[in-house]
Amino acid sequence: MEIIKNSLELQKFLDSPQIHQVFPKSYHSQLRLVTYQAGQAICHQEDHLTALSLVVTGKVKIVRKLFNGKDYILDISSSPNLIGDIELLTGQRIVSSVIALEKVWVVQLPLHNRQQLLKDATFLYKVGKGLATSLYLQNIQAASNIGYSVKERLATHILSIENEGKFQLELHLLADSFGTSYRHLLRTIKDFLEEKTIAKEGKNYHILQRKTLEKLRIRP
Repeated sequence: MEIIKNSLELQKFLDSPQIHQVFPKSYHSQLRLVTYQAGQAICHQEDHLTALSLVVTGKVKIVRKLFNGKDYILDISSSPNLIGDIELLTGQRIVSSVIALEKVWVVQLPLHNRQQLLKDATFLYKVGKGLATSLYLQNIQAASNIGYSVKERLATHILSIENEGKFQLELHLLADSFGTSYRHLLRTIKDFLEEKTIAKEGKNYHILQRKTLEKLRIRP
């Protein structure tokens, strides 16, 4: 974790719409800009919440440690993503750990006056709207995991992350997010390779038949 003290860097983010969607302007003087490297935790399960964190660039994984000691990946999330809203509203300890998968930039609001935030109607509206959006997306994802095949979900994922036809796959993370086994995911990738829908070069893949993927793509 590194706190960025360059005020110009912070101001770039403060001028962006995603900041205004979460933090009212009256709190901007209290915000700080922080970076985390891949593998670092933005927060740990069961710790006390000390700041609200908005991931503005980068990708994170949300992990819940189960009673048997195993880690379960709840989600792989790209920015923007607000961390700590549930804990702020419920007063409980942090529900899940959030780990950076790459370098992430985070705008944080230290919780020096929690009661003031909880009395701020504008702030609560923004947080509530964000929670409602997250719940909506989680419902869609849960329905997709039940109602669509791994092949359809993989095709949809590839089309969402590809850049000029090229992409990489984080297999263990992807299997957890799909709610399927690692072996099943590998078989599905193998099918795409044998059908020449995609091709692999080292750690990278590229799309050969976009139309095939588009036919499998899940429509909202």
